[in-house]
Amino acid sequence: MTTEPYDFSIATIVYDDDISYRQMLRTLLKMESNKTRSEETIDSLTQDEQDCDDAALTAALDWIYFKTRDHPLFQHLYLKAAGFMLSEDAQTGLCILLAYDNLPLFHAMFCAYMADQDRFSDTHRAYRALHDKLFS
Repeated sequence: MTTEPYDFSIATIVYDDDISYRQMLRTLLKMESNKTRSEETIDSLTQDEQDCDDAALTAALDWIYFKTRDHPLFQHLYLKAAGFMLSEDAQTGLCILLAYDNLPLFHAMFCAYMADQDRFSDTHRAYRALHDKLFS
């Protein structure tokens, strides 16, 4: 049995700065810390920015996309988000939806979808919240 590379137990996404955002993302995507002592003196902000478990990040992004790629509502939002970066790539859109300004709304929507895929629709409040943010 494999474990999902996404922590659905987090009910509410809360952060108030870049460091707490990155920590929340690491927790949500089950990334291990890669902090190592460096011979160079690196400030704590740079160390935090570089603390990324690339393998876990890739696995989580691939898994989320696999679970949502065939759903037209997700595709609609992925393509809209990608357009903000002048892209038409849905996976780029997914990355944008996991960015600082969108993560709380995307998390709520993804959790709602995974909890009840059969009844998830464009009238679901979590979908509406993210849709309205992107299209306003």
